[in-house]
Amino acid sequence: MQRTQVLIVGAGPTGLALAAQLHRLGVACRIIDKHAQVLELTKSAALHSRTLEYFRDLGVVDRIVAEGQRVDILDLRTGHRDRVTVDFRTLGDAAYPYMIDIPQARTEHILIDHLTDVGVELERGVTCTGIKQTGDGVAATVTLPDDSTDTIHADWLVGCDGAHSTIRSLLGLDFVGDAYADDWVLCDGVVDWPLPRNEMTFSSDSDGIYGVFPLPGDRRYRLAYTQNRDANGELVEPDIEDAQRAMARTGIEGTIHSVDQFWTFNLAHRQATSYRKGRAFLVGDAAHVHTPFGGQGLNLGVGDAMNLGWKLAAVANGRAPVDLLDTYEEERHRVGKQVVSFTHLGAQAMLLRGDPRRHLRDAVMGVLQSSPAALRQMARRLSQVAHSYRNTSTVTGRVRKLRGGDRLPDYSLFDGVANHNRRLHDLLPSDRPALLLTGQGNVGALLSSARQMLDALRTSHPNTLAMQVLTTDWKMSTTAPEDIPVVLDRGREADELYGPHPTAYLVRPDRHLCYVGPPAVERIREQLAMMFTAETGAYHGAHEASASATEGRRR
Repeated sequence: MQRTQVLIVGAGPTGLALAAQLHRLGVACRIIDKHAQVLELTKSAALHSRTLEYFRDLGVVDRIVAEGQRVDILDLRTGHRDRVTVDFRTLGDAAYPYMIDIPQARTEHILIDHLTDVGVELERGVTCTGIKQTGDGVAATVTLPDDSTDTIHADWLVGCDGAHSTIRSLLGLDFVGDAYADDWVLCDGVVDWPLPRNEMTFSSDSDGIYGVFPLPGDRRYRLAYTQNRDANGELVEPDIEDAQRAMARTGIEGTIHSVDQFWTFNLAHRQATSYRKGRAFLVGDAAHVHTPFGGQGLNLGVGDAMNLGWKLAAVANGRAPVDLLDTYEEERHRVGKQVVSFTHLGAQAMLLRGDPRRHLRDAVMGVLQSSPAALRQMARRLSQVAHSYRNTSTVTGRVRKLRGGDRLPDYSLFDGVANHNRRLHDLLPSDRPALLLTGQGNVGALLSSARQMLDALRTSHPNTLAMQVLTTDWKMSTTAPEDIPVVLDRGREADELYGPHPTAYLVRPDRHLCYVGPPAVERIREQLAMMFTAETGAYHGAHEASASATEGRRR
């Protein structure tokens, strides 16, 4: 019997990201996949801003950005007219105010290369066929490439094995929802398309939906459309001529020169009733599926993996109470439900066809287009930087617009003394929580709060918690004691983080806030104790290595 701390079943982007996260946090894991190699299929392509932040923490974002196609704008068109233009460049608190379009297979290859470099082996042709949970772990029966069987014993098991998840079936978890009446066609090809390469379009008319998404490479695009039917109502087998005819739905004249391969598939909107059973978890498409509206699926799965990853690592390494794992479902099931509902409504609205309500839809889209605030909020929602865990059990507090559970904004900070810019997320660790203290105008009060916090929390969590002070006062950056790290925000880019008095933000490893409020020691200790037990040893330094590499790239 072989043993590991975490067994990951499924090596798509979600499983690979989880493996990379667990490894960097010092957890032994094995990742198996039933396929002999990466499937070179036309699947997900869009990587949103929040996912790029996660990939930055994993150390792979530079390669993805360099290889992918940057997309700044999503155009929604109905009736051959532009209705809504979502500009991701309005994401002022993000390091990546855009999408990256890159074929899913390339994302997988990049993650696999990274895992290989750090010594994590992907076990191909291995299928999980049975699960038996015990008091201290999970025994997984697997079939090997030579058709022999073996048993892998793991402390925890994570099913990342897609919409037709074997793990979900073995756990007996229901997958609730419905299939759509429309089948879809996907293909990648060479297309002459008149719109700028930094725009993707999602169009609909009385015949259905048609999406055109730029990919890396000369005139390379992904085409996605609802499958045509003939006069008898039978589905039309797609070919270039069929794809060209369907392009009329856009009202834009383009020419398809060649296509790699056509893929047809059914869509559904479904969600698992639970993301966990005992010591086994569901992540990604194994937990939820929905339409491709807004390119949410792969990104939602990576978000699941990063949420579960730091919690599993903290528990597996004895640094957190096992109850912390209950918050995975509490937080991510709600977010998944929101995305499934949002994409369902979006796709249904675009597919009204001859329904008289399409005129109301177009009117609503016109109102949306006329509101810059609404367009910015739509960009935040689609990019997933707006995902929040507000009102869940381990988050609390509010200062101005930010509340416990929100993602900490990632501002670009100008240090007028050092005369360079640094991003806020780069200043905080991604392998442990951090206490961010902010203030302006009263240097004495801010330094006093920082000293009190540092001295008090050293006794209970000496290695768990990092601290960072952020101020607009240039004097403090030069007079603070050496053990109190201070960053100057002379450009006041992080204005919404400051209040009239010093403010404390307790930041989780995934950059979400679990406490926002006054720097009250006992309150922060209470919140910290929900996530981490008293520290017994030093961390292995994942953040320092990552931060050093990041800083080196930015010089």
